[in-house]
Amino acid sequence: MKVLTILFFAFFISIWQSGCAQKEGLFAPDTFENRALAKTRKGEIYNSLEIKASIVATWLNPLLTEFKEEKNACFLVSVFIDDDFEDPAKQGLHNPDYALTLEGKKPVSLKRLSADDPLVKIAPLKTLWGHYYLACFPNPASDTMRMRFTSRRYGASVLTFSKE
Repeated sequence: MKVLTILFFAFFISIWQSGCAQKEGLFAPDTFENRALAKTRKGEIYNSLEIKASIVATWLNPLLTEFKEEKNACFLVSVFIDDDFEDPAKQGLHNPDYALTLEGKKPVSLKRLSADDPLVKIAPLKTLWGHYYLACFPNPASDTMRMRFTSRRYGASVLTFSKE
C-alpha cells in the first residue's frame, strides 16, 4: 500500500510539472494561427432562425509578408450561401443576390481560390461547404474597417476589423 501511495504521488508530481513545462514540438502553440484568428471575423445572415448565408474573412495584410506592402486591404474570404445557384459562374460572391463591400466600396480584385490553394490551406477557420476568395479593396484611411456582406432579401452582416 505504501509503494502504491509513493507511485501515485510521483505520478501526480510528474503530471503537475509537465503542465508547467515549455511546450515544444507537437504541443507548441502555433503563433501564426493565433495571429490569424485575431484577424478573422465571422458573420451570418438569417431569415427567422435559419442561416441563409455565412461569411468568414481573415485580413491578410498584417499576417503575410506578400501582403504587408500591398496598397489594398486584402482578405481571405469564405462564403456559404444556402440556396446558391447551380451555375458555378453565379455561386458564392458572384451570386447576383449578394454583395461584399468594405467601407461601402466593392473589391478592386476578386479571385476564386481552389481548395488546394496555399492561402486556403493556412485559413484559421475552414469550411468544407464554402467558396474561398482572395478579395482586395481600396485601403480605407480610418483605423476601423467595416466589411458588409449583404443579401437583397435577407439583410446584411457586418464584420469589423481594427488596424491596431
